[in-house]
Amino acid sequence: MINVAMPLGYRIVGPCDRERKLVDYDLAFAAYADCDDTAKIDREAFLSSFQYDDAIRERANNGAGRLDVRGFDGPCWSRFVWFDIDRADDINAAKNDAFRLASLLVDRYEFDDSELLVFFSGSKGFHVGLPTSLFNPMPAVTFNASVRNLAEKLAGMATCSIDSSIYGKVQPLRAPNSRHGKTGRYKRLVALPELFNVQAAGIVERAANPLEFEIPDPPANNEQAMEDWRDACEITTVAAASVKTWDADRTALNRSTLEFIRDGVAEGERQRRLFSAAANLAEFGCPPQLAHALLTDIARDIGLTPSETRRTIDSGLTKGGAQ
Repeated sequence: MINVAMPLGYRIVGPCDRERKLVDYDLAFAAYADCDDTAKIDREAFLSSFQYDDAIRERANNGAGRLDVRGFDGPCWSRFVWFDIDRADDINAAKNDAFRLASLLVDRYEFDDSELLVFFSGSKGFHVGLPTSLFNPMPAVTFNASVRNLAEKLAGMATCSIDSSIYGKVQPLRAPNSRHGKTGRYKRLVALPELFNVQAAGIVERAANPLEFEIPDPPANNEQAMEDWRDACEITTVAAASVKTWDADRTALNRSTLEFIRDGVAEGERQRRLFSAAANLAEFGCPPQLAHALLTDIARDIGLTPSETRRTIDSGLTKGGAQ
């Protein structure tokens, strides 16, 4: 599934803080899948998590296509919903998480496991790619926020922890078959039966070499997937509308709550300010589901874990009298 309206992405060769260069995303992804010489797979490399239209070209600051993506808020889209599973120093736990998530996706949306992409990341975790053809989403300015809502819901159902920072609109993700800069291992495709039957140590050992793969054909629409996507988009819409409404009525919420919603907070005050914001929302009758939708992304962006975020919001809502 190629979206001709969203053909562009960026590529980083080297560590992820190196310069971003504008590329045709599908051609770049295919080059890495084929282990093509143009991909330079023996080097560390990243691709954008999302694809963009011509609006991103305005961020190219010279003829070489180097991008300045800071503050970019144009529309985006992706062929896959990516899940980044990383369990620090517990590769076995990460493997088990990846298998549970992959199994849930295949069972819930009734597609063949060969149409799912699963990779060992080259270091401590796994990346899982869910085809978006299952729910046929349209590009949007808020697309990445809805992807995050969907991904976090599905990860929660599979009881696995994911890194939600990859849902930033211009966040990089390690390229397939690229070589990890620290471990020397490759981001290598792992079939679902392999994920189940092979020990984590064996998967790591196999990643000493890259593995060419064919990008799977997109599976057909699935009613459950489309329903889940509609729900994710609704959460995004309601959250955005609520922020605008409350921001326009400064007497309804404490100034500190509005500032937290707009700007986040410094590290030393993270949980205290999140707790206070949740309590203040509850005081004005904010439903718990909406409070979580409003505050979770902000809390994750400032470094709180999913469990810390959920627990702190729930405690604040209880303090504020949420029903």
